[in-house]
Amino acid sequence: MKVHMITLAALAAASLSAQGVAQEGDNLQRALADLNDGLTVPAGSSSFDISGDARTRNLWTSSGASKDIDARARLNFLFNVNEQVGANVSVLGFEDWGTQANDKFFAADGDTRIDTRIDQAYFWSSDVFGDGGTITIGRKYFTVGSGRIIGSDDWDQAPMVNTGIWYEHEAGGLNVEAFFLNSQIEADIPIGGGFVIPARNDYMGVTFDWTLETEGAGNFNFSPYLISERDNGLTLEDGWFLGTTIDGEVGGLGWDAEWATQDNGGSALALSTTIGLDALESIPGVEDGGLTLALTSADDDFNVGGDMAVRHAVAGLADILVNGVWTWDTDTLSAHLDFSPSETWNGRISYWDIDNPTMALTDLNEWDFQVGTTLAGAVDLWLGWAHTSTDNAPFDDDIIWVTVGLDF
Repeated sequence: MKVHMITLAALAAASLSAQGVAQEGDNLQRALADLNDGLTVPAGSSSFDISGDARTRNLWTSSGASKDIDARARLNFLFNVNEQVGANVSVLGFEDWGTQANDKFFAADGDTRIDTRIDQAYFWSSDVFGDGGTITIGRKYFTVGSGRIIGSDDWDQAPMVNTGIWYEHEAGGLNVEAFFLNSQIEADIPIGGGFVIPARNDYMGVTFDWTLETEGAGNFNFSPYLISERDNGLTLEDGWFLGTTIDGEVGGLGWDAEWATQDNGGSALALSTTIGLDALESIPGVEDGGLTLALTSADDDFNVGGDMAVRHAVAGLADILVNGVWTWDTDTLSAHLDFSPSETWNGRISYWDIDNPTMALTDLNEWDFQVGTTLAGAVDLWLGWAHTSTDNAPFDDDIIWVTVGLDF
């Protein structure tokens, strides 16, 4: 359709300017070249690449509607100006089905239902100072550690993006990264008369990789990080997070962990290990089975503000903990059994025990079941079911997710 429209436009342009066409000779080719001039690679770019992804999904809940469909599509435009310099621009569009005519921009609850934005826009340059480092400036997805404090959650229709400056250097294998994130919205400050101003925090920090080699216990891989908050002179307090991710393997048993502490003295922990279960392979149709055991714990004064943290599935598919697991005296225990009934299907069964007195969640239990496959060699199909139960009736629910996606 696009080719036909361009061709018709070119023919129209040629017919409306017959004298000019006669003088130039190659009328159709000239018109087509003019129309497509904006689609060519900018002068100076040595390469240009377009990629993208699209998805549609539906949420069914036993306590709500059976149809809650949303959709999202992204286009990524990658320019490599030369071997040292490049840029990336991403366009994001998303909507909730059924809102095309009404609440076109904002629904009654304030959530954006239909929107388009420049999702990422940044450029980078390596060895710009002659020291071998790489500097990145602009807006992009960014995650520190496992994302429990600062992270981009791709599950969201509009994933969290950060605007700032990043500097990376290999530094003898340490892979140091320093960053400055500008004016992240944390809360609204009332100023009277029903008006508010957004309270904005600047975040700055550094992270690097380090490996401790031991003879008997194998290698331990550390990625320490320091995150400092600055309130720009508003009413929020300055603060900081200090933490590290750790992973290793002992006796053939792989494990990973993350620990962090906050300026007020609160701390948080996450630990998981995966055990290969060869016995599962004896079950007809089941291959590559493994059992993952995990726990998380956060003190009652450890809190990650705003929507900076990754939240989806960190405590089950029902996403009861909307700010993630590291907030306000939260403890979780979980077990996950992976299975593959065939070469084209993969699945996971999970059990969660969640405790969060602040949200009046005590001994909340959740069972999750999810399977996925690829259709026609490109279309990803994913199904997820969750059942929650607790003493609080509002949290007794069943949900089913159906997601169809495509990378292109």
